[in-house]
Amino acid sequence: KAEKDFAIRPVVVLESTGHYHKILFHYLSDSGFEVSIINPIQFDSIKNIGIRKVKNDKFDAHKIALLYRFSFIKTTVVPDDVIDCLKSLCRQYYKLGDELTTYKNRLIGIIDQVMLNFTDVFQNVYSKTALAVLDRYPSPEQILKANKKTLISLIEKTSKKGLAWSTEKYELLVLKAKEFKDLSISNPGNLAILKVNISMVRTLQEAQKNILDAINEIILADSLKDDPVLAPIINLLCSIPGIGVLTAATILAEVGDFSAFSSPNKLVAFFGIDPSVNQSGEFTGTRNKMSKRGSRLLRRVIFTTALANVRSKRNGDKTNPVLYEFYQKKCINKPKKVALGAVMRKLVNIIFAVMRDKKPFELRTPEEHKELLLNRSLVA
Repeated sequence: KAEKDFAIRPVVVLESTGHYHKILFHYLSDSGFEVSIINPIQFDSIKNIGIRKVKNDKFDAHKIALLYRFSFIKTTVVPDDVIDCLKSLCRQYYKLGDELTTYKNRLIGIIDQVMLNFTDVFQNVYSKTALAVLDRYPSPEQILKANKKTLISLIEKTSKKGLAWSTEKYELLVLKAKEFKDLSISNPGNLAILKVNISMVRTLQEAQKNILDAINEIILADSLKDDPVLAPIINLLCSIPGIGVLTAATILAEVGDFSAFSSPNKLVAFFGIDPSVNQSGEFTGTRNKMSKRGSRLLRRVIFTTALANVRSKRNGDKTNPVLYEFYQKKCINKPKKVALGAVMRKLVNIIFAVMRDKKPFELRTPEEHKELLLNRSLVA
């Protein structure tokens, strides 16, 4: 009816509601409609546009239409199916990681009650060997009653480090079990909870591995195509220090089309690490925090990448000497987290430059970079 009355194609505007809007969005887009997805923050901002307290579908639809009418909403680009699939997998991987952290913390809480000094034997209690020992012998009493050959065999089989190492671990485990035997709270309830948490940790570890395998399979399948899309971008991103395949896949999946960003500042804002603005009249705030209005997952991966760039390797070499020096200078008169935020912004600028030029990352000092830009300007 609207098409006939006004001779124009109607525009459909949907509020982003988790996964609920996706089916309708894809159906309407495939049917040729112009579809826009509205950020809930934008929608919430006009909830008090009228003084009456009204909340119903009709009033909400009217508010969404007003937002579109005021030109605050842009048409949402339909993501490529492969990119959309990659995004779902990456987000699921990190969600599983969050759940895994929860169960690991619960497992540590129970281990501390059952056998506090277990970490003296296995520093990583989430390793395959440690979990196998805890699952089979969950208390000091059961460790002391265990058959020596059976327990050593279990340690050797799961660790794959040989008989001598396994025997040494067995002897240390027995020693620690004797020390903590009288202090252990190894009641049936704690032992049951211990086994449940071990099971959950194993399940989530396996689930994360399966998701990671699926991500690698998608990238591999794309690389074998005559005109690959994902693999070249992944390779470019992986050329940046601190970025691996998973981080590169996450950045690609969340950003999608890098050409949609005309400047580094726009990409910085999409990451949500741009500074908030607090200004009124002659007052201008100076203690402004990150806006955090962009992708939460992008901030997460760029944060870990920044950490990797300001650390030293085991041999003492710096992962990124330039950013390391930049970070150290910032730390002189800035808090460490503020300095790290500056490194995050630098990294996003690097990502923008790499994707704009379609060239792998090259480590240059600020002086070398200035000289390169000067030479380019002289040639031009």
